[in-house]
Amino acid sequence: MRGKSIIRSFLLRQPFNFRSFSSSSSRIPLNQNYLISTPKTNSSIPKKTFPVSTPQKLNLSRPFSNSPTNYYPEYLSEPEQPPVPSNVVPVKSEEDVDAAFSKAEGESMPAVFYFTATWCAPCRLIAPVMNELARRNPHVTIFKMDIDEEALASKLKILNVTAVPTVHFFKEGKKEDEVVGGDVARIVQTMKKLYMKDDSREEK
Repeated sequence: MRGKSIIRSFLLRQPFNFRSFSSSSSRIPLNQNYLISTPKTNSSIPKKTFPVSTPQKLNLSRPFSNSPTNYYPEYLSEPEQPPVPSNVVPVKSEEDVDAAFSKAEGESMPAVFYFTATWCAPCRLIAPVMNELARRNPHVTIFKMDIDEEALASKLKILNVTAVPTVHFFKEGKKEDEVVGGDVARIVQTMKKLYMKDDSREEK
């Protein structure tokens, strides 16, 4: 059969000679230097050693006792806040409220009543703005009231303060304007409109 003849011719072939590949001309020499090689160093480049600082005495019970208290450099530390201007007056009692309104209405003192709270995020936002406005307008007194003061509860109801921050602007004995909320742009514009002096008029 045809299948048997193919198998028979395959079996009658000459065996494969592996020695032809084992001759010295076809061998690839195995050099041990290829397996273990050391990197070449350039002697012209000077070696630099980096100092390693270790504490002289390490207390294992308190491993951070020898660490410096200031972990951050000076340029990353929080800058110091400028002092609160002297014309920002805290109001903490009913007597203080009466005295403040007596000056604003009776004596026609330019005054700003700033109602705030420690837990109020918009109040914290405008707090530095109010201090800066007081610094630029030293002739204006800013009366700062914390609505959480128990002594001010009855006065706040009379003044109808229902939200914080709230800012009341008084000029020439009258309430000229009011800003409710942390609208910084409007607060600054109102301060400029009511209290900033016009230098050109003063020169004339």
